[in-house]
Amino acid sequence: MADLYFSEEANALIEELERTPSRRHLLGRLNTALDTLEADPQDVRCRRRRFDTIGCWAITVISSEGDWLILWSERNELCTEVNVRAITPDP
Repeated sequence: MADLYFSEEANALIEELERTPSRRHLLGRLNTALDTLEADPQDVRCRRRRFDTIGCWAITVISSEGDWLILWSERNELCTEVNVRAITPDP
């Protein structure tokens, strides 16, 4: 189990989605991926994509609003703390 630490931008997006009923499906999909990350950052589903240039992993979330990315990185060697750096549409 890992502790998740959200950037201001990632936290603001989650809060916006919580306030917007029409986007609850996307919020649910993102929360499912975040639950997987929290349960085990070593899980292959959390480590399919790596961006070496910015030093983070990406989880792809597919929703009716298009594909989204959760960009995250380890805060410590044991990966018991994780930075959720951004949640953004997949370009």
